[in-house]
Amino acid sequence: MIFVIQKVLWFLIMPPASLIILILAGLLLINKKRRLLGKSLIFLGVALLYVLSIAQVADFIVKPLEKPFPPLKGEDLRADAVVVLGGGSVDLEWLGAAPVPNPETLSRLVTGVELARKFRIPLVLSMGNGEPFATKVNDANTMAAAALELGIPKKQMIVENVSRDTVENSYAVRKLVKGNRIILSTSAYHMRRAKAMFAKRGFTVIPAPSYYLAQTRKFTPISLIPRTADLAMSTTGIAEWVSLLWWGLRGEM
Repeated sequence: MIFVIQKVLWFLIMPPASLIILILAGLLLINKKRRLLGKSLIFLGVALLYVLSIAQVADFIVKPLEKPFPPLKGEDLRADAVVVLGGGSVDLEWLGAAPVPNPETLSRLVTGVELARKFRIPLVLSMGNGEPFATKVNDANTMAAAALELGIPKKQMIVENVSRDTVENSYAVRKLVKGNRIILSTSAYHMRRAKAMFAKRGFTVIPAPSYYLAQTRKFTPISLIPRTADLAMSTTGIAEWVSLLWWGLRGEM
């Protein structure tokens, strides 16, 4: 129950929910004759909603997270396992079909599969379900089914399907991997936090980032048109910066 409450609060403080709450609060205050404060909140909510929906702003938020982690080169490496962290699945029960990894998870998985095959080391798939209400789909199981299709034999895989977030991933994998040197496959924006958490558990972490979000973009008048994709990217970046602060203060990284 505590996990569910934390998740709900998290959704509410992140854009766009927090911005909608800000605008609604402004409308409520206007009706209560606090017009100046109400107008200020509405203006702030709309302005932030617009700014965070611009590509250059989204890149500005995410790039510092991704820049320290360029793609892993193809040189020979020594590691005890490749660890892939789940980032969500798509529940296709409504179509009568099996669940599949979402694009972010699939990008992480493909990177991990390539490395596990190349270095002939175990592929550790870590993540249960981090959604409080959405679905019962399990990321690690979904990734395992996809990894089989990609040519990884079942005996080469270790499936951890209980953890619900990155810190739980790190504790769970620590119990499963005997060695201390791992290749970690996760999204580039998420790598700083994931690497720190796994290092806190005693691992030497070789980053294998994937699913980059930031780009090199030329500014044009069209760049000023807000887009939902850029709002989503800004929200992802903000959530990651807040998570770094939160988990850092809690001593988990």
